Amino acid sequence: MNNCLSSFFKYLLYFLNLLFVVSGIFLIVFGALMLNGLGNFVHFDGATVVTFPITFIVIGSVTFLVASFGCCGTIRESACLTKLYAICMLILFGLQMALSIWLFVEEDTFLGFMSGIVDKAWKSNDAAHGYPMDALQIALKCCGNEDYKQYGDHVPASCCGYDDRFQECLEPIYTRRPGCKDAFLDFWYSHMEVVRLNSLIIAFFQLGIFFISCHLARAMRWD
Repeated sequence: MNNCLSSFFKYLLYFLNLLFVVSGIFLIVFGALMLNGLGNFVHFDGATVVTFPITFIVIGSVTFLVASFGCCGTIRESACLTKLYAICMLILFGLQMALSIWLFVEEDTFLGFMSGIVDKAWKSNDAAHGYPMDALQIALKCCGNEDYKQYGDHVPASCCGYDDRFQECLEPIYTRRPGCKDAFLDFWYSHMEVVRLNSLIIAFFQLGIFFISCHLARAMRWD
């Protein structure tokens, strides 16, 4: 009976590890898409803007490596590798829960901070600073800090998605575009919703895998 139960846990753990390999790849791709969505705006205050996408890529990479490590330990039926894998999974669970709780508790603080970045870009939107609003307006298809009216009669070409500042931006295009502060906050809010949900799901799966791994490691030592 014990051998049957251990075999069941072995294949269950292997299957869950495959799911975690996929989830690791998902987080890597998700972070890369976030970086791509920000376009050249990462060059303005980049250390702040890229923190979250880079965090997702790092977590995804670690998840992928640990899950691959777990697959090897399960297939080889190594009690030492499986125990080490369980410890790694417990650490990942703690980090994942910390990230999830922080995203729920500090959402308003985070979004307020991101709003300040757009204000900073707007105040620094001159030749000396490289017109940081251009990168944001092209990446998020927005115009102005609050709306296009802040530019008066001189709406930049980036409000129409053009890189060339000397190109004419037509009114039917820029009048339909939202303000960049709202667009920037919507960008982060929508991505935070995805991350919070997935972080909680992955965290509880990690906790379950920790207990399964501990049982399997104990069974391997008995064998």
